[in-house]
Amino acid sequence: MFRVGAAVGAKVASSSATLPLALSSASFSGTAAAAFVISSMTLGRNVVNQIGLKTPQAPVPPAKSVLTEPHTVDAEAILAKTAAMDAAEWSVDEIAKTLRESHLVTWGATGAVDPIQIAQGDGVYFTDTAGKRYLDWNSGAMCSNLGHTVPEEVIEAVVEQMRAAPYAYPCHTTVPIKAKLGRLMQELMPGDLNHFFYTCGGAESNEAALRMAKLFTGRSKVMARYRSYHGGSAATMALTGDPRRWTAEPAMGNVIRVFDPDPYHVSFGKTEEEIVANNLTHLREVIQYEGGHNIMAFFLESVTGTNGVLKPPAGYLEGVRAICDEHGILMVCDEVMAGFWRTGEPFGFMHSDPMIVPDIVTMAKGINGAFVPLGAVAVRDHIAEHFMDHPISIGTTYNSHPVGLASAYAALKHSLATGIGANAKAMEPVMQKHMNELADKHPAVRAARSVGLFGMVDLQKNSAGEPFVTYNGPPSPAIAAFNKELRENGLFTLFRWSSFMCNPPLIINEEQIAEAFDIIDRSFAPIDDAFEG
Repeated sequence: MFRVGAAVGAKVASSSATLPLALSSASFSGTAAAAFVISSMTLGRNVVNQIGLKTPQAPVPPAKSVLTEPHTVDAEAILAKTAAMDAAEWSVDEIAKTLRESHLVTWGATGAVDPIQIAQGDGVYFTDTAGKRYLDWNSGAMCSNLGHTVPEEVIEAVVEQMRAAPYAYPCHTTVPIKAKLGRLMQELMPGDLNHFFYTCGGAESNEAALRMAKLFTGRSKVMARYRSYHGGSAATMALTGDPRRWTAEPAMGNVIRVFDPDPYHVSFGKTEEEIVANNLTHLREVIQYEGGHNIMAFFLESVTGTNGVLKPPAGYLEGVRAICDEHGILMVCDEVMAGFWRTGEPFGFMHSDPMIVPDIVTMAKGINGAFVPLGAVAVRDHIAEHFMDHPISIGTTYNSHPVGLASAYAALKHSLATGIGANAKAMEPVMQKHMNELADKHPAVRAARSVGLFGMVDLQKNSAGEPFVTYNGPPSPAIAAFNKELRENGLFTLFRWSSFMCNPPLIINEEQIAEAFDIIDRSFAPIDDAFEG
């Protein structure tokens, strides 16, 4: 059941059962967007279908796997070429051609993607190399919380750290900024979430949390939900419930999956109380089947991200916390997207009442506005105490990178001083008002919701509520055309099958939100034309 989540005057949202939400970007045009979905998602089905059938033939090695002539690095010649490149004016086509010849993109088929070439950022906007300006309606990858203009104090902190001590081997050396950031983070976190482990991003944070949970509990199983995404690494893809997991399978075993309060087709009830009671009963039963004493942790996004932007119903997080306590299961809240004021609160789990305290919290993205790579794991005192005299057995070269820590310390102080959390709260009813107006004007809008500045709009192809794109289904020409119109009219966002994201930088104001919805309204013709009534 879709709810409007803390929305003010929200349009009543109907069941989410037929509203599956594969990631395509407003930077893709027409057939490119379609090719992206086909290439990535068809690959997923093929991989699954091949498991257990026959062993694939070994690939034929390309020519020249062994060089007949030695490879030499001619520094003088290389520097001459780079000097020429630096002095030249690169055209849009030259950049695109060079990128195709030298790089691979994430998630999609490289040949099908035509990425926007960003030349300059400015607040909630960025400008491409052809001079076209876009309003960033998704904060990049839901991470540019402070927009595309780096605050001067963040620049100064990063430069100062690079000049003072640009790197410290995390196990045997450290820097003062780590202590300062630790104290600041302790002030942000509730309860006894007092110890932190710094990573390079969200997937790495969830990987570290998983390892900590196993070492702390000594248990072998982990629980996660179907409507979830926890990262693109091997273990975090195994935790992930959505179809992006398929291409990584067979993956890490012993992952138990449970239904969210909002499955696509199964209903746990009509009221929040009924939904919570029935879903928690389902959770208890699965734990009974698996043996609570075998389960190390339950990973869940406090507010579901790309799989719906779903705020949990009242009482759900509180009930999960109680069940985890009964069985000694660690509750791990993935705050990679929702954290650092995206929902109006510092972290998504803080919407619970009374406020729960997770055992572990994973985070990244908004911790420093994504100006440099950084993630973190927060753990409660009893878990940290275990690792005071037991090896944590997790280590990476860039753990607690001084430059990343300096950026976070400055960015968090800036966020507190400028009140981005208060702004996200204040803009929520503004966002919902425009969503309701869009729904009133366009019958193809099936539901819309926002928690702070974490939002999504779901589209339907008819009044029966059928989506344009079924769960992991083939792309829709209407969605691709709408996506193209948005881009041409100067708005960047991401699509999740029949839904599009509304996650602007947390510095956005009322006028800019109105500008975004004006673009969306003007770009809606392909959806209106495809609506069957």
